[in-house]
Amino acid sequence: MEAVVLAAGKGTRMCTDLPKVLHTVFGKPVLGYVLDALRKTGIRKIWVVTGYQAESVKRFLKGYGVQTVNQFEQKGTGHALRVAKTALKNARGPILVWPGDMPLVEGATLRRLIESHEKSKSHASVLSSIVDCPAGYGRIVREDGKFVAIREELDATDEERLIREVNTGIYLFDKKALFDALGKIGCKNKKGEYYLTDTIGVLREEGYKLEAFPFATQDEGHGINSQKDLAEATEKINQREILRHMERGVTFVSPAQTFVAPGSTIGQGTIINPWCWIEQGVTVGKNCKIGPFAKLRSGTKVGDDTEIGSFVEVNRSIIGKGVCAKHLTYLGDSNIGDNVNVGAGVITANFDGKNKHPTRVGKNVFLGSNTVLVAPVHVPTCVKTGAGAVVTRKTRMRKNDIVVGVPAKSVSQKKRR
Repeated sequence: MEAVVLAAGKGTRMCTDLPKVLHTVFGKPVLGYVLDALRKTGIRKIWVVTGYQAESVKRFLKGYGVQTVNQFEQKGTGHALRVAKTALKNARGPILVWPGDMPLVEGATLRRLIESHEKSKSHASVLSSIVDCPAGYGRIVREDGKFVAIREELDATDEERLIREVNTGIYLFDKKALFDALGKIGCKNKKGEYYLTDTIGVLREEGYKLEAFPFATQDEGHGINSQKDLAEATEKINQREILRHMERGVTFVSPAQTFVAPGSTIGQGTIINPWCWIEQGVTVGKNCKIGPFAKLRSGTKVGDDTEIGSFVEVNRSIIGKGVCAKHLTYLGDSNIGDNVNVGAGVITANFDGKNKHPTRVGKNVFLGSNTVLVAPVHVPTCVKTGAGAVVTRKTRMRKNDIVVGVPAKSVSQKKRR
């Protein structure tokens, strides 16, 4: 089986110059969600049809291991598949077609579609969804319960517009049947485009077996055509992730005011307070307290029993067990040992204007309020810093020292002398 992802359109209703499929949900382009779901089905040969700003889309695709076909003129979804015909000449098995602006369909739903398509021995199967408000979607037309056509909104009759079963735009086709039908569709419609949906009518007339499987949830059938759609998709993905964590023992004090990207891990017993932002790839341990108003950025790992409090931002850092960082702090490119107290206003100054540098803080360190750690710097075990200290790599410190001042100096070493 091979897959074709349709990603050639501009998305004029997005009202930006950015290709529709490159608009992001939690920092990841919509197209990335589609490709990740495809990989979960085990499909390895994936073709992406590009068009508008093709080079921008191709740059994003580097590392995904997919191949591209360029649709120089965007003449509709049927035309996009015609463009891919040569690329698919050696394909074996069914052809899966998926719009690149459908980020909410999960791998399990797709696997169910594939299994049903194979079991039914259909020549063309459509993934459909039952929705409350079908406006804007192609309708699944049935006669005596049998799937016979897909009618686009602009071409539907008043009666057909009342149908609540809609096309998600995801199909499985027998290769020969698909390209036979594509050669027979026209563009006599209100948009003057070649609709992939018209292949269904052609296949029906020629006696091919057709199926429409309403397996997609209402949320999964949600496509991205406008900024409103993008915002709604972000909200739905966020709700899905929060529910997943809640089922594993994480407490969200106010789920509607919390943002958790897919691909994050949060341990059992952790409490997430309102207005927190947790990015993809973040790991939070067990029995932690996060927020309110905390931001955990990608590459961050937080150990068990740690508190990351109000207006604390952590970026690309490893935070140990039992750490307390309650207020107004930035920790970037840092490795913070176990049982460290991070006072209010502590900052790791990790950027020198050209490069970013690491900060290492040993176990049981006490960082006083408004301490600035100018990276690269290493604070040894059990050191205490005074309020407002500016610690640099020139600050000489040993275990159990107390350092104060600007620039910080050890007062413990003076006492020892």
